[in-house]
This record gives sequence, C-alpha cells and structure tokens, in this order.
Amino acid sequence: MKVRKLLKEERGSLSIEFLGILPLYFLLFLLLWQVVASGYAVISLKAAASDGAQVYAVSGDSLETEEVINESIGSSSILQNHQVFIQNVPGSAELFEIKISAKHPLVFLPDSIANLASINIDSKATGKVLVP
Repeated sequence: MKVRKLLKEERGSLSIEFLGILPLYFLLFLLLWQVVASGYAVISLKAAASDGAQVYAVSGDSLETEEVINESIGSSSILQNHQVFIQNVPGSAELFEIKISAKHPLVFLPDSIANLASINIDSKATGKVLVP
C-alpha cells in the first residue's frame, strides 16, 4: 500500500518534465543562433560587394577594390577564405561584375570541425565604370 501511494504522488514531476525538454531548448537556441549568424554573413558579403562596386566604378583599379572589400569583410570568423573576381560583362565594354565567394562555418561547432562543415556564400554586384 505504501509503495502505491508513493508512485501516485506527483511531487517533483515538473522538474523531471523540465529536464526532459531542456535539450530541445538548447537545440532551438543553437538553431536560432546559426540563422542569425548566417543572415549577418549574407548581409556583410552583400555590403562588401556593393562597396567594391562603388570603388571600382569610380577608380577602375582592381587592387584598390580588393583592399576595400577586405576592409569591409574584416577579420570576422563568420566569413572565411573569401575570393574576389572582377570581370567585364560579356557584350558590354563599360559594365563590370564583382563576385565574392566566401565560406561561412557553422558557429556552434569547434574550430577544428567548423572548417569541414561550412556553407558557401556568393554575392554579386554589377556596375558601370565611370572613369574613361
């Protein structure tokens, strides 16, 4: 009788339920953190491409453009191994296209594994060279 009475008692059941759902809260937080970091990475890459297009349109110098893009991206761990490609648009002598490719590692993984599991992000900007 005493054992049955102890089994039917519900004291402490809320703590057990909370401990059962706690890993799902952590997983949801990590997923949200990754979404925010990925959004920031995409916006940063688009801003860098836009900055580079503005500089290339005014100066026409690819080295100066790459320097501005490198400054715009900075030394962030969210974007790694970025590459810049500047080319003329086929069929037009005045239009150019800047393409930036970068890797975006998963932010909740350790650095040793994060480089293996990364997302490739590309951004393009097109403009017209204003310098004769």
